[in-house]
Amino acid sequence: MRDHFNLAGVDVFVKDPLPEEIDVSFVFEYISSRIPFFFMSGIDIIYIGNFPAMKEREVSAYFEDGAIYITNKQDDEMDMIEDIIHEIAHAVETNHQEFIYSTGVLQREFVSKRTRLEPLLLQSYDVPSDFVVNFEYDQDIDDFLFKDVGYDNLSQIAVNIFPSPYSITSVREYWAKGFEELFIGDQGTLRSLCPVLYKVLISLVKELADET
Repeated sequence: MRDHFNLAGVDVFVKDPLPEEIDVSFVFEYISSRIPFFFMSGIDIIYIGNFPAMKEREVSAYFEDGAIYITNKQDDEMDMIEDIIHEIAHAVETNHQEFIYSTGVLQREFVSKRTRLEPLLLQSYDVPSDFVVNFEYDQDIDDFLFKDVGYDNLSQIAVNIFPSPYSITSVREYWAKGFEELFIGDQGTLRSLCPVLYKVLISLVKELADET
């Protein structure tokens, strides 16, 4: 099995074997055909494997110090594609924080959605006191959403408010989910459900495209 690939100029190393049914070449060709090359700036390398930090953080992928780490335990190609694009989104966010967040409009849209969601959750759950106003990542809020409510329940409660249960976790995950939807999801639903997020994403695409 090949252990070295290239994704839009970024080296990819497969440290630990992937399931036999995963066509790695297809995964990277798919991503390259959908993600503009300029979004790969700031990503130095991608590693695929079994990393201790994933178990510690209870995640399947993460972006850190210019490197993307992706678990080798993938259900299928689309599962792997989503993991990689989600972390590309976080890399883009890290490189363009001022453009994305300086005006505060994205944070306000996120808070307004939390405001709509809170009374629905209060019907059945003890919601953290800072749930509405704390748009940054918070372990207590993450545990509440994932462990107390559960993503299956959230997908029903938050329908027509958030694009996915995980996007409720923080404004950063809201951004990353929007990035996914723009390039491999339903742009029309994203535009109608999250108009500010959609506008920020499109504006960034145009800004970077004009610079190249």
